[in-house]
Amino acid sequence: MREVGSILFGAAFTVAVAVALGSLLLDRLRVKLYRLEAALIAFVAGAGCLSFLITLLCVAHVARKGTFLWGGVVILALAVWNALAPPKRAELPAVPLTWLCGFFLLYGVFGIYYFTNALAPEISPDGSGYHLGNVARMWRVHGFDWDYHSMYAYLSQGTEMLFLMAYSFGRHSAAALVHFSFLCALPLLIVCWGRRFGYWKAGFFAAVAVWVSPIFAKDGISAYNDASVVTVIFAVFYLLQVWDENKENNLLILIGLLSGSAYAIKYTAFLAFPFAVGWVLVGLIPDRPRRAPIGNLRSVLLLAIPAAILAAPWVIRNWVWLGNPAAPFFNAWFPNPYYHPGMERIYADQLFHYIGIKHNWEIPLQLTMRGGFVDGALGPVFLLAPGALFALRLRFGRKLLLAALVFAIPGYFNFGSRFLMPSLPFLALAMGLAVAKVPGALPALALFQALLCWPSALSTYCDPWTWRLSEYPSAAALRKEAADEFLRRHLPEYALKVPIELTVPKGEKLFTFAGQPQAYLDRDIVVSYESTLGNLVQDILWTPTQHLPVFQQHFKFLPITTRGIRVVNMAVADNFWTVAELRLRSQGRELMRSPNWRLSAKPNGWEVQLAFDNSYATRWSTWQAMSPGDRIQVELPSPETIDEVVIECDPAWEALPQVEILLDGGRWVPITDTVDTVKVEPPDGIRRAATRDARALGFHYILVNQGDGVYNDILKYQKYWGLTEVAKAHGTHLYKID
Repeated sequence: MREVGSILFGAAFTVAVAVALGSLLLDRLRVKLYRLEAALIAFVAGAGCLSFLITLLCVAHVARKGTFLWGGVVILALAVWNALAPPKRAELPAVPLTWLCGFFLLYGVFGIYYFTNALAPEISPDGSGYHLGNVARMWRVHGFDWDYHSMYAYLSQGTEMLFLMAYSFGRHSAAALVHFSFLCALPLLIVCWGRRFGYWKAGFFAAVAVWVSPIFAKDGISAYNDASVVTVIFAVFYLLQVWDENKENNLLILIGLLSGSAYAIKYTAFLAFPFAVGWVLVGLIPDRPRRAPIGNLRSVLLLAIPAAILAAPWVIRNWVWLGNPAAPFFNAWFPNPYYHPGMERIYADQLFHYIGIKHNWEIPLQLTMRGGFVDGALGPVFLLAPGALFALRLRFGRKLLLAALVFAIPGYFNFGSRFLMPSLPFLALAMGLAVAKVPGALPALALFQALLCWPSALSTYCDPWTWRLSEYPSAAALRKEAADEFLRRHLPEYALKVPIELTVPKGEKLFTFAGQPQAYLDRDIVVSYESTLGNLVQDILWTPTQHLPVFQQHFKFLPITTRGIRVVNMAVADNFWTVAELRLRSQGRELMRSPNWRLSAKPNGWEVQLAFDNSYATRWSTWQAMSPGDRIQVELPSPETIDEVVIECDPAWEALPQVEILLDGGRWVPITDTVDTVKVEPPDGIRRAATRDARALGFHYILVNQGDGVYNDILKYQKYWGLTEVAKAHGTHLYKID
């Protein structure tokens, strides 16, 4: 029970400090709110402020348990001192007791189920993977690990900062409980909205529809960030409606702060800021004859400055760390050696398409009930979402539907139902407004959603593999069942934790083709698709089976003396242009390569040496779609006579390469685009060359799953690969490179 106490303390202390910070902020701003909504907004706003402070601690590498403890105690003490003379806040308008009792009955029953799952060891894919993997890594170095490169380490991590504080006291489950606290706050905030603005029936319905939604339940009890970003976005909308009533400037400061906090939690929530700016500018139109233009600018600045303050650390961090303020995206705009534009495109394309869905008419049923191909279901009541259009007849309905549309935009670019979560509170409220006057309709729909979303009922109609709550792990939550046993049952890869930590020395990198539960592995895991380094190792290990360099492209021309030669692609194509080796010849003999050669390439100049390393297992690639002007270039220290250029590769047949030489005046001129392509025998020892090159990059151990493309070849030719199996579990093999 001591472990459970540490978990509960870590989560409760983090939430309490957030509430304390938010209370101090609201009192300072003198924002007029009702009592319950003030408490909820204090938590949401305070969480953003606390996250910002922890971010600064991570930059300074002083994110330690003692810092969190004593800093939190000081904040709590200030809040208690300030509460000795609390502002007088009124109660929200009264509502019928039967509705309150019905809501809190469902809230409590589902809440106990959710809380038990959140308290159990963290087993969600991304939670045990990169969300808490990043947290665990930051905890080890007491701040940001500047030497670690992964696309998931580049994302804004506002919620992870809160996780870090809770993790320092209660580890993984404490972090999950912090996220769960946002889920708990959301339906209460929705109810407050309904009571404040006179649509309490719709508020109760929407709160239940969201609270019992399977995707909200599973996501909210996990160490993810979606529930937190939904709560923050809804708080922005809520306060914008309050601002409509009184036009208080201090409210704009609070709204701006929450908008910046939304971006700090998740990139896709950047929409909160332009939404708020647009709302405020439209809201000022009736006052425009009485307001100077400087007044509108002042309102926008009151939003922009606090938003920029909370968002800036993540932009600045990535700009300084990686040279790309929007990492891991827009790498074509901000080229860097850490993430390839082509990998970014592949990753985005995979998220954009519904895999497994054959017809568009299947999508609504998948999103609402089946859930298997969209990573979770919203709940059957959302099949009635088109009925929300009837809310267009109401002013509040139009605003809700506008918000639902705006915050559903990320769902267009990512098939996962999680990316529709920010729009659901608005959609549910609009649905409630549409039928609020139909006697008994909203209680019936709320009960319908609740009964069909109870975990045991879900199994009767959703896909078996749908991401959802499926058990009540009370023994694991109370640690009556050992955490190790629970994790082995739910995370197959966890079985390799002990072999990995006994075999792989600390400080060494471990390569894997697929994600692993990094939160539980005390080693740096390099995943194939998460970084340039991962791309390179995967490409090397794929060479023997996927892209053997068995073609030679010969460009022959009359002997010419020059100090530079390059091969330039003239085609446009989606494929990558690749070169395993580029050789310069004179009278049939290859020019001896020299360290004095100046090698360059465009794009991806950082990896140009791969085309000149005499290894057939490595290759240079544009790592983005081909375009005219892509080139690989050699400048020589002194003039050399050359009559042939040879490219050894697995050709991209769409490429149209031509050879150019450097004239004395510094001008490049083409001399031939005539190529003779010859197929040759595969080079000997290519498998051993691949593992040798992986080892040269610092990898002495690799993890291979049975579904990985190289597994069957390794199984058949393990001796030729130079690999020794160290351990295996549930289809994953740990190999040592000899």
